[in-house]
Amino acid sequence: MSRGAKKGFLGEIWEVIKILLMAMVLAMVIVQFIRPTRVDGLSMYPTLDNNDYLIINRVSRYTGVDRGDVVVFDSDMPINAGEDQKSTAKKVLDVVLQDDSSTKDLVKRVIAVGGDHITVKDGVVKVNDQKISEPYVSEGNITEGNIDTVVPEGMLFCMGDNRMRSLDSRYPEVGFVPEKKLVGSVLVRLLPLENIGRVN
Repeated sequence: MSRGAKKGFLGEIWEVIKILLMAMVLAMVIVQFIRPTRVDGLSMYPTLDNNDYLIINRVSRYTGVDRGDVVVFDSDMPINAGEDQKSTAKKVLDVVLQDDSSTKDLVKRVIAVGGDHITVKDGVVKVNDQKISEPYVSEGNITEGNIDTVVPEGMLFCMGDNRMRSLDSRYPEVGFVPEKKLVGSVLVRLLPLENIGRVN
């Protein structure tokens, strides 16, 4: 290989490296605003189904969320695969998506916010002494638990729509959700295509 050809070849490799670096930087900027995620489980059924692909609005971490919003947050529950079992590609993807992946992200609905008085008794959910309308909970799906508490400031009380199959704020494994652990609110469902659209 001549000197000129070698220089041209190295120049092409450098161009490819620059394009890859620019793509990574662009991806890291984009995920400041939106991020994809996949639903794992049936705790939000029938609103969301297992393996639905969602786009999360990450700006809501700063602007706040309201009662009734469907959110994704980082729990304290460890995921099944350990850090040592992840491939290098997966670790790089985690950095780009800003996902530590050492604990499970959960998808739930905000039922009460900081300062709210929430009660769950005999399957009835009340916030600030008012029974809330929950059209997203399917008929016959009972809200179990005996809760009577005030949500601390800076915290959220979240539950899955599939109340009988949801591990959520009613249980000590999840408890109150710190607002600082919000990944974002669910913006749209991308897949499956027949259900594409906003999530309510």
